Amino acid sequence: MSFDYTLEQIESLRDLRYHRTPELRSQTEEQALAFINEVGFCFLFGDAGVEMPTLWGTVTGSRRPVPLNHRDGDLGRTWRWKDSLPTQGAAYYGKLLRGKPTLVALSLLPTFYALTPNYGDVDDYLLQYEEGKLSVEAKNVYEALLHEGALATSRLRQVAGLPGGGDNARRFDRALTELQTEMKIVKVGVSDANRWGYAYVYDLFLRRFPEVPEAARYIGEEEAMATLLVRYLRNVIAVPEASAKRLFRWESWEWDRVVARAESQGLIFRDVRIAGMKGRCLATTQL
Repeated sequence: MSFDYTLEQIESLRDLRYHRTPELRSQTEEQALAFINEVGFCFLFGDAGVEMPTLWGTVTGSRRPVPLNHRDGDLGRTWRWKDSLPTQGAAYYGKLLRGKPTLVALSLLPTFYALTPNYGDVDDYLLQYEEGKLSVEAKNVYEALLHEGALATSRLRQVAGLPGGGDNARRFDRALTELQTEMKIVKVGVSDANRWGYAYVYDLFLRRFPEVPEAARYIGEEEAMATLLVRYLRNVIAVPEASAKRLFRWESWEWDRVVARAESQGLIFRDVRIAGMKGRCLATTQL
């Protein structure tokens, strides 16, 4: 068995996987959720650094770029559904991969959680902070939510001691990304509690998804990594291996073990050469 697809053929296959066709596009919120559940995880919009299905792509049913016109109908639906689905608890939304807005199917949340430093206790953050693995700003933001409950961004800034703009705003945003990447906090809704009438509402991940840590307890790290890598390659068909490594950011020794395991099980191809892609590529066998 070998992988003999051209870059053009790969893009055509991605059109189907990403629902980037008029027939497969998501025209309702229910179809958008079905897409997220099908691919497992996707970005809100694209990222020049890595290949990934997007909510934007399935809403438009095409490869068209994100418009500058904010009155675009497809753009409006994309923004609404990325808010409404997490608010309903139907999907996860946060800066999970590469610090980019990511939507995740609920079925895959335990797999992602198994790769975090968390043990499923609300006080996990204390040990990380004591070991120098959590910034003081992230600690303050987390404790604000721990003690106050869900808070809109504007109020969260104040309680965490990071009000206003400038350096405080940058430190606050870095703290939010840090906590979301480690699945400690999560967006749970939107609020009109600021001057623009639009703000995210955050809460502790464990309050929103209390069942996830127990489910994650039975998933080993290598198993979790293999599951995500195989699902990712099924979606994107083939990518340079270096690009996939940038997405997941696992340690090199972990990466080599996971890729070797998936290859030995016949789930992926390694060392594939594709004209138009740089370097050695990984590819799915699930076509």
